[in-house]
Amino acid sequence: MAGTNKSHYISAKESRRIARENIKITKKFEKNKKRKIPESAYLTEMKDENNIIEFDDLHTYFFTDTGVVKAVNGVTFSIPAGSTVAVVGESGCGKSVTSLSTMRLVQGPGGQIVSGSIRFRTKAFRLDKKGRKIPVYETETVDGEEVVVKDAKGKPVRKKNELGGYLYETDEKVYDIAKMPMDAVRAIRGREISMIFQEPMTSLNPVFTIGNQLNEVAFLHIKGISKANAKKRSIEMLNLVGIADPEGVYKKYPHELSGGMRQRVMIAMSLLCNPRLIIADEPTTALDVTIQAQILDLLREIKGKINGSIMLITHDLGVVAEMADYVVVMYAGKIIEMGTAEDIFDRPLHPYTIGLQKSKPTVDGDVESLYCIPGFVPNPIDMPNYCYFRDRCESCKKECAGEYPELVKVTDTHSVSCYLYKGGDKK
Repeated sequence: MAGTNKSHYISAKESRRIARENIKITKKFEKNKKRKIPESAYLTEMKDENNIIEFDDLHTYFFTDTGVVKAVNGVTFSIPAGSTVAVVGESGCGKSVTSLSTMRLVQGPGGQIVSGSIRFRTKAFRLDKKGRKIPVYETETVDGEEVVVKDAKGKPVRKKNELGGYLYETDEKVYDIAKMPMDAVRAIRGREISMIFQEPMTSLNPVFTIGNQLNEVAFLHIKGISKANAKKRSIEMLNLVGIADPEGVYKKYPHELSGGMRQRVMIAMSLLCNPRLIIADEPTTALDVTIQAQILDLLREIKGKINGSIMLITHDLGVVAEMADYVVVMYAGKIIEMGTAEDIFDRPLHPYTIGLQKSKPTVDGDVESLYCIPGFVPNPIDMPNYCYFRDRCESCKKECAGEYPELVKVTDTHSVSCYLYKGGDKK
């Protein structure tokens, strides 16, 4: 139509040019994933020894034919050991991409971690000169000296861990997951960091039994485990997550289970190797309210049993209030507010956080319609230079048209990215 403004469209020629540039860029990232580098290249240190994982200026982009989508654009926060940190925000704000970046599961070649660090405290295997893991052997004291126990064939007897697999020498180290090659990531993923995915039916294989899929995790990450011990461990995990007939469920296929049962199976799978960090990506979205409460109670109970940490991805503020110790609020790929659960719920500062809370229904609320944050999220391919929430904000001022506001500390535990707060005081 003549005279119509089509500035938000691109030509086929421009799209091809962008695609060629994207191929050049993503090829370098894909090559880096397969490179052979020494451990020292991704060995690092924690800024705070109390943390299990630290995200530092993380950028994860998607290179599309229409431009670069900055899904995670400079995210910095940490998860203290033994705590639950909830990451909240509207759909598309970057919550799930942050969690997938942690697991190095961002779909390439289009999706790539462009820059930043993900520092994780791991129990790394010690390696000999040939790069093999060093096993631990059974010992006994003979004539005051400690000697290795040998079997009837004269071979040293290897010590086994509590899961029934071989025990190897380990050191506590800090790895930068964002810089690790994929071969090294696989030693951590599933064993020390596990993930409960949003929709269990898309994560469970429909042609294998529940038992086969649980056993596969055991065989992959617990070296030397026997078939009997793998089955025992799988049934033990099914029992732990509150399944009434673990032996029966072990033999069933995913389609024979209800949604709540499948989600419990996913939780059992994620806990099988006693991980240090559990990422729960909206684990209750597809469940009814009764089952949702049971799953949340289960996660709370299990966190205490394994002494692990949980990164909870959700947009349900009710779940956050019940589960979280700390809350990170994301908007359009950036963190706009973070603090303790009390800070966020009792003293919300950012207009977006306040809007999220106002849009939550309450039992005693006497309103005809729920509050809705006006406007739309800006185009992720062409983000503005000013505050991303400015065009939807009911409290914006002239400074909001300037550079994107930095995250400032209001108290020791509470930070916000907004021009209404500078140096801890409201202006």
